[in-house]
Amino acid sequence: MDRGIPTEEVLAEMRRAETPMYYLVGTPRGRLSRMEQSFLSLPWSRVRDSVEAKLVEQDGEVYILARSGQRRAKEHGIRRRRLKKLVKRLHELRQQKLTRDQA
Repeated sequence: MDRGIPTEEVLAEMRRAETPMYYLVGTPRGRLSRMEQSFLSLPWSRVRDSVEAKLVEQDGEVYILARSGQRRAKEHGIRRRRLKKLVKRLHELRQQKLTRDQA
């Protein structure tokens, strides 16, 4: 299947199709936040050695919450690099000798 972003129209068409169609779609974090209570009560299931998931069926859709140590490390690294850039820029700003009018 393509890696494009389906619109709600396309998803509705897929749901109405006579032949079942399955498509993995990323869910906005806001929607997952609203479903947080549904996920909290469920145990994590091991999908692979490094991946765990929880499944919730709601309104004819199956929502999957997945986690992995590798993904967590990647996101931590992304945040760390962003923080380093911000701290570096703050040090640069601190070293500037600007008068009030220049600032």
